[in-house]
Amino acid sequence: MFHIKSLELVHWDYWQRIKNIPLDAKIITIAGQNGSGKTTLLDALRTLFGLDCSMGRTYKHYARHSGQQTAWIRSVVDNKAVGRQLSNRPFRSSGFFSDDEVTLFCQIQKNGGDWKRQYLMRPGNVQIEDVTEASDWLGVENYRKRLANAGLSPAMAKVLALEQGETDKLCEYAPRQLLDLVFQVFGDKEVLDAYDEAKRHQRDTETELKRFETELEASRTNLEGLRLRVANYHQWEDLHKERRNLLEEVLPSLEYHEAREKAATVSRQLREARRPMALADTQLTDKRNAVANQARLHTDAQEQETLLEREATMLAGRLAHINGKLKPLDSLLEQKERLQKLSAEAGADIAEVSALLATQEAELNRQKQARLTLTSRISADQATIAALQGKSAMPEPEPVRAMRRALREAGIGHAMLSDIVEVLDPKWQGAVEGVLGGYASVVLLEKASDAASAYRLAEQQKYRHFIVPDCVTAPVRKDSSLLSVVRFSAATPAWLIDQLQRIERVESVDAGFKSASEEWITPDAYHRERRGGRSLFVEASRYRFGDAGRSGRLDALQRAIPGLEAQEDTLTLAISKLAAEVGVLKARIAGVDAAKELAARQEEFDEAALSSVPLKAERLEVGSRLGELQGLTKAATVARTRADTTWQNARMALAEAEAGQRLGFKRQIEQRHEHAVVLASLRRTWRHLPQGWRRPARRAALVSEHQNSHQVDLRVTSLQHSLARDDWELDATVIDQHQRLSDQLHGRQSETDERRYQNNRAIEATGNARAAYMERLRYTIKTYSKNIKELGELAGIDVHADPVRLENDDVQLAQAGLHVRFKFDGKDQIGMNDGEASGGQQVMKSLVLLIGLLKSEEGSGGFVFIDEPFAHLDIRNIQLVGEFLKNTEAQYLMTTPLTHNTDVYDPSELTLITSKKKKDTQWAQPIFVLQRRTTPQKNAA
Repeated sequence: MFHIKSLELVHWDYWQRIKNIPLDAKIITIAGQNGSGKTTLLDALRTLFGLDCSMGRTYKHYARHSGQQTAWIRSVVDNKAVGRQLSNRPFRSSGFFSDDEVTLFCQIQKNGGDWKRQYLMRPGNVQIEDVTEASDWLGVENYRKRLANAGLSPAMAKVLALEQGETDKLCEYAPRQLLDLVFQVFGDKEVLDAYDEAKRHQRDTETELKRFETELEASRTNLEGLRLRVANYHQWEDLHKERRNLLEEVLPSLEYHEAREKAATVSRQLREARRPMALADTQLTDKRNAVANQARLHTDAQEQETLLEREATMLAGRLAHINGKLKPLDSLLEQKERLQKLSAEAGADIAEVSALLATQEAELNRQKQARLTLTSRISADQATIAALQGKSAMPEPEPVRAMRRALREAGIGHAMLSDIVEVLDPKWQGAVEGVLGGYASVVLLEKASDAASAYRLAEQQKYRHFIVPDCVTAPVRKDSSLLSVVRFSAATPAWLIDQLQRIERVESVDAGFKSASEEWITPDAYHRERRGGRSLFVEASRYRFGDAGRSGRLDALQRAIPGLEAQEDTLTLAISKLAAEVGVLKARIAGVDAAKELAARQEEFDEAALSSVPLKAERLEVGSRLGELQGLTKAATVARTRADTTWQNARMALAEAEAGQRLGFKRQIEQRHEHAVVLASLRRTWRHLPQGWRRPARRAALVSEHQNSHQVDLRVTSLQHSLARDDWELDATVIDQHQRLSDQLHGRQSETDERRYQNNRAIEATGNARAAYMERLRYTIKTYSKNIKELGELAGIDVHADPVRLENDDVQLAQAGLHVRFKFDGKDQIGMNDGEASGGQQVMKSLVLLIGLLKSEEGSGGFVFIDEPFAHLDIRNIQLVGEFLKNTEAQYLMTTPLTHNTDVYDPSELTLITSKKKKDTQWAQPIFVLQRRTTPQKNAA
């Protein structure tokens, strides 16, 4: 670091020109009256070195006072090499390798209505007049970089820029303030601020992403609306095509088929009736005997099938018991085989074993995850069972619990729809669950006046279910409507009562089609309404309404629990097996000898092999019998089915024969005549029908699909009613609108996901970088603590800095502080500003803290500006401070009023005396210089 040798000022403040102010000394005292220019002189040096002036002033403030267009500041600094190497000169990076001095220039010019400054460096001692025509002026930033390379580091710059009166009051700083100053001086504060700025930017980005996601949710809502319109359009198009196909093709074909089948049936009947009436009684007797025989055979087949099924059930249980005993034995034998294989493959490539281990471990993790999922499901079902048994609260979705809690806290009386419904007939429990399942979480308010408050709470909670303020008492109905099997324990929404009244209870889908009601439902929850039919089936384990629903749900869950636990046991066995295999592979990789383990467990394996022989024989016997029973049972089932079919056919044939006998022979002749007329009419009527529509295969397919023409007429009527509605979407362009919005939403979603991914990565990188930078902060504190300790040793003061806990946490970084303790004259330690130190000790503490900021790894150096360090000190303390300054290696420029004790000049090698400007003069008086006479040392005797 360089020292200042001389200073020259031209038009600076009220000085016209002061040439060659000598500053080539270690300790320089600037003395003068208050307002005489001591701080002005220090601000000139600050401006020369590119620093900010003190007390809120700027270089423009001083340049304006002279009333001139240009002001100059010139200083000669040393450029001597450290040691014998010329490459160690301070200004070597600026290209000054041969000169021991460098001249620094600062020119301040008025440019228009404002002032600007520029800087210049020259090797040697150069005058201002020699550089007036220079063209290589430097800007402030480039100039500061050159000075930093010369030793005026940002740390020294920050210290030199301290306000007047702050340099001797550092000991009054709070621990947090001192730590901030250390970080600022050593350049760490800017890095921490940069991290904070990055985190603020990331939080802003997160807020923006949440806004984007809200907009995406709105777009999804619009897309869902378009999807419903597209589905509505496709439904209308399908219904229209179906109606046209039924009217133009299906209905004529089925009418032709029915007419032809009717004629064919009559023909067969007439042919059969040609047999002599004398044989009718004999045939009827044979048919009655055949029906009785077939009934007996059917009964025997049923009994045989039942016996075989019972035996198969008993043997299956026995087989399961045997397998349960064999399973641990088989596991031991499998371990023996694996150990034998490992022993045989002891010389195999370890890489192959490692690959197999990785595969087994992956499968083991997958099985564990599956078991964890199953265990969670079992726990949830058990919690529901406990709630249904009254042992705990009934589990509900989180949004419903949150809404209930908000309403209770607001004092709003309410009930959920699931709390007030009771199903009277268990047969219709499933139908009621299917219709009311979507309304289980509807909120019913006790007072309609609470509607506004409840709506506001629902808006805050984003509650997706209805909140109904206006409810009525449900009527008691005794008809075929679904409402007749439902009772409400409290007031109910009118629209829900209307919906239940519209739905008719029917026993089956066929009965529903025969009903005159437009809307009906079966016990299995198949619901038909004006839009069509659909299943509303709800599993018993999800029932939510009434005591019967809760009982059904409890029974279903209790029946399902054993199966789930069995699956869990199966997964546990598989996991145990995989864990054993993984252990073997790991043992092999670790160098365990499989042959030794095989020999050690030989008795265990032999016992398992011996025990498994009778069990396997028994299992083989039971399995063989089960295999036989499977075939026998299948044959018995086929025999029973055939016997039942034969018996039914025989009964029908007997009934037809008896009916034919009663009609008589005369009626047969009339039927033949009528049938001939029908056949002739059939040929004439259906002559126009295309030949392809008459094919038997096609007619059979239509009958299988539509049954008969009457069903087609009903379907056409239903389609006409449906198409007559005015809520159909008829605009085909909604398909393109839906596709375009879907593509746009997909693109925006991808962009949002990418930005969130990048922001999350930035958050992680920022946190990791700041965590790594903690080591740099700890090094800074360690360096500063070492500096002040060494300075304290020079001053005879024991200085100790408490360790600072630094973690990668915003709160801890904001609360961290540097506690420094001082020990004077062997007394107890005192803090920085605890009121126990004298005035001189306060100054000594501040100087130690200040100069510690300037020390670098190469040692202290440079120069320091200190404002009135001897104020309020007695003679002894002035001497102590002076001795301390002499023992350090920096160059000090100190200010002091003229009213101080003369001992303040004792450490000074050079004293500058400033004078106040007189009122009747334009310029201030020059600066007077007093230099201490150097006493030559006497040679030792």
